[in-house]
Amino acid sequence: MLPVLLFLLLVPMILNLAVWAKIVVIDAAREGARYQALRLGDPSYIVNETLIDGRLKPDNVDQVNVSEGQAYATVEVRYNQPSIVPGAGALFGGSLFGDTIPLSSKSVFKIEQ
Repeated sequence: MLPVLLFLLLVPMILNLAVWAKIVVIDAAREGARYQALRLGDPSYIVNETLIDGRLKPDNVDQVNVSEGQAYATVEVRYNQPSIVPGAGALFGGSLFGDTIPLSSKSVFKIEQ
């Protein structure tokens, strides 16, 4: 009974942390796309800075994809949010045996001329 009770107590806390991380990842992708659209430099820099400001670890970034067309800049950020409960990531799209929750966000900005 104790493992089930602990699981039920910890999952809401993990869910809150995952929602917070998702909001920060969305913001990081948006800032990266804005940075690329304004041609201010490498968007990975501002993505990492945004993650640090949101109290997330840039070491957990899986990848930052940057693409640019004639009129739009796109940045996609993939982040692995750590979970303290093994298998809880499977509830949110992760591996059953992993200890992370995969989060991603994609943002598109119009390139300023």
